[in-house]
Amino acid sequence: MKIKKVMALSLAGILSFSMLTACGSKTDSKSKESVDEKVTIRLLTRMAGTSTQVGIYNDILNEFKSKHPEVTIIDDSQGDESAFNNILTTDIASGTMANIFRIQGVANLSDYIDNGLLLNLQPYLDADKEWSSGFTEGSLSYYQVPGHEGTYAIPMESGLIGVYYNEMLFKEAGIEKFPETWEQLLDAIAKFKENGIIPIAMGAQSTYMAGHLHDQIFYKWMGTEAAKLLGNREMKWTDEGVVKTLQFEKDLIDAGAFDPSAAGITDNIALTQFQQGEAAMVITGPWNISTFTDKSATPVSDNIKVAKFPYFKEKPEFKNQDMQILSPYMVSGKLEGKELDLTIELLKMLTGKEAAKRFAEEAAFLIPRTDLDLDKSKCTDLFIQNVEIGGTSEGIGVDVFDFDPLTSMQDRTRNSIVSLFTGASAQDAASVIQAEIDNAK
Repeated sequence: MKIKKVMALSLAGILSFSMLTACGSKTDSKSKESVDEKVTIRLLTRMAGTSTQVGIYNDILNEFKSKHPEVTIIDDSQGDESAFNNILTTDIASGTMANIFRIQGVANLSDYIDNGLLLNLQPYLDADKEWSSGFTEGSLSYYQVPGHEGTYAIPMESGLIGVYYNEMLFKEAGIEKFPETWEQLLDAIAKFKENGIIPIAMGAQSTYMAGHLHDQIFYKWMGTEAAKLLGNREMKWTDEGVVKTLQFEKDLIDAGAFDPSAAGITDNIALTQFQQGEAAMVITGPWNISTFTDKSATPVSDNIKVAKFPYFKEKPEFKNQDMQILSPYMVSGKLEGKELDLTIELLKMLTGKEAAKRFAEEAAFLIPRTDLDLDKSKCTDLFIQNVEIGGTSEGIGVDVFDFDPLTSMQDRTRNSIVSLFTGASAQDAASVIQAEIDNAK
């Protein structure tokens, strides 16, 4: 009996041990399977080529891959705009978006949201305040689409389209401080004319320059949200307030703010006038900072500063509504599980403050964050100025037509604005632009 009892206990022990071993093996196997689960993350951005910022971008991808050997990165990013657009168009048509991609402009984002192509990133912004609180307010609000709750992109590049000015010419004209208001700007223009200086360098043959001037005026008079109302047809170009913005540009022309030959001048000629000290101001973006700080290209480089476009005293609420370049990272709305989690992790690595610091100091490439602790010895003063004043933007717009679903509006708006330089009235220009919209219905 004792022998049988011992044998029974031994068998029970063996069985118990076997069951525990089997359970343990199953758990370990499942855990290992979870760790080793293969994930592919595809990116479609414009970060391609041999520039310094692309090198930093690739460093971040490599860091991510070293942390997650189970992830395969497929980077379809293209430097060439046409090649990029071809891939993006194919992706949209098939509904198979890259994990992280970009769509420039916001005009048709509502359609993409409705079709499930874009992920609402607001929950991830809310959940990680250390990451999200560093972005400038205006850069995030730009990707908040009317009619949809949430934020549908993370800004990965920005920079104020500002007024670069020659401080020495201002002082020689008796102007001690850059004009903050529209009235002060008109006064400064009159003084420069008296001194034989071109007040504002303008190459309207390159139509974007006249367009960028109108963008600045529009946002200071109407606010950045008004451009969205034009895009969704709640507002018309022939509305009184919009016509007024065109009239302000006409007022500058009539005041002699530009070279009399501005309509036939290219952007290169206008920029050269500024670089050689023949013009007091030019409206441009951060892409020209490296040229403006190069003494061989810009003999007056020591005198160049940057400021926001003046605001209207009647509209103080729009003082910090500014034009900036703004480019996004978007996330596919069809991701889930581990693939989604890892994609969000990579997105944060590409846009967090550590990445932003590297991009700024090493490449003069700005992610719109306010928590940058920049080593100023690694950045030019002009870049630092652009960063500081750009960080105060409460509303951000790119071009006004960026919100319009009609692709023809880029050329239509710019060409009509240029017509102001050749005799058209503000009302004429507005009517032609609005006709483009009405005829497309």
